[in-house]
Amino acid sequence: MAKLSGQSIVCDASSLISLTDSCFIHVIYFLKKKYRGRFIIPPSVEKECVEQPMHMKNYALHAIRLKRAIAEEMIDVVEAKPEQKAEEIKFAANNLFYVAGTPIRLLHAGEADVISLALEIGVENLLMDERTARMLVEDPESLRQHLEHELGKPVTVNEENLSLFSRATKKLRFFRSSELILLAYEKGYFADYKELERDAVEASLYKLKYAGCAIGFGEIGEYVRTHVRE
Repeated sequence: MAKLSGQSIVCDASSLISLTDSCFIHVIYFLKKKYRGRFIIPPSVEKECVEQPMHMKNYALHAIRLKRAIAEEMIDVVEAKPEQKAEEIKFAANNLFYVAGTPIRLLHAGEADVISLALEIGVENLLMDERTARMLVEDPESLRQHLEHELGKPVTVNEENLSLFSRATKKLRFFRSSELILLAYEKGYFADYKELERDAVEASLYKLKYAGCAIGFGEIGEYVRTHVRE
């Protein structure tokens, strides 16, 4: 598991939704006390996680929890100044892979804003559960092969855009909500469970998986064997 370098972390909607759906929003409160860094989101993530769900009864409670976390300064909303470089990165990502001459849109607006904000303010840590964006940064060739298999058609690469995007994002480090839970575990978040601590951590990882975190069953087993005390 990656270490939280620099401590501040820019958060995507995917992870915040996984955490609130799993009733783990207080992990952010807990870690805020343990680390010097900030949990940061761009306005587009606030809109996606708070403003829009507030008008939907089945999601309103989750939105309220996040709204309170923002009001209590557990999560900071930061609006980065528009920069040409950030726009170039967004364009490169969404004009990188092609099928039959048509570009495949890989980053949604919120994900692109999270990456751009992190680059603009110099934060290397990103909290993101969405698999595609992480693969695009960490292993674009595997993503290309996956898309080719999924679409059943050849996927070509714009090498210039790939080079631009890779150079800009090479220092970024991705965390998922599952890894945030493990960071909290290492700092004592589950200590009150005593002899049930191991079971609580494992159950929490499964809960996050079913809430949308891109983590496999085998990965959960490996996490528990490797990181959780008997």
